[in-house]
Amino acid sequence: MEKAIQIAYDSFFEMKCELAKKAGFKSISVNFYGMLGKSESDWSKAVDNIGRILDKTGIECIQIHPYYYDLLLSSEIEKPECEYAIEQAIIAGAHLGSKWAAIHPRTSISSGYRTTVSLEDNKKMLERYLECAIKHGTGIAAENLLIFAGIVPIVPFYSSNYEDLAVLVDSVNDAKCKICWDFGHANLMDFNHAEAIEFLGKRIVCTHVHNNFGREDSHFPPECGNIKWNEVMPALAKTGYNGALTLETHCAYQEEDILESFAKYNFDCLKFIEKYAKID
Repeated sequence: MEKAIQIAYDSFFEMKCELAKKAGFKSISVNFYGMLGKSESDWSKAVDNIGRILDKTGIECIQIHPYYYDLLLSSEIEKPECEYAIEQAIIAGAHLGSKWAAIHPRTSISSGYRTTVSLEDNKKMLERYLECAIKHGTGIAAENLLIFAGIVPIVPFYSSNYEDLAVLVDSVNDAKCKICWDFGHANLMDFNHAEAIEFLGKRIVCTHVHNNFGREDSHFPPECGNIKWNEVMPALAKTGYNGALTLETHCAYQEEDILESFAKYNFDCLKFIEKYAKID
């Protein structure tokens, strides 16, 4: 499988792309979360700059992650600046050759987390983003989330249940609207991870690969945590998945030598878990 790593578009982006290439990566996902509030001119410059860096390093952009709303903001609330940032990211990704934009579904908190209300709100949202994506030649991938148990009462974010996510994507009913499977989020849920992947099947078209110990959304490298890769990777292979394994791991430091080691270590972890992607 193709191996990729997600890199945030910020002042360190070029250095991180160069280090990713050095580590062995040929593909990246670009995270545009930091582009909220940017002007049309800012977006145009960003696309040109990213394109220059991709050409320079010989790296391909295969997916992107647009801005996403605060998950504790109820799904009926829309903000123009957020909507603009999301649609501009989808357009930017298309210009850069991205096949998929990973979208966080939202939750109808005001209705008391009613699944039917969340479904309708998200269907309208995805159809709106999908229209933009298709116009520019890319696709939308709804991401599985998690149940949040922080300083607020437990919040069952919509799409944390993989069956709900399947219903959402099926309701949109378009080949350009599929699923981004987040392994780390799934590891925080009380379901059989491998069975969930097999159930979703060909709906899964891209991934976010990271690990944790089942307590917090830590975004650790694949080796650090308790995901049973020997179970989930064969399940992914059974679906016929032929997309990328895209890391969404976090490094707390920006020093070049640490980032270089981090990129290489993550690449080697992907090579290791990829060995399990076989069907007995």
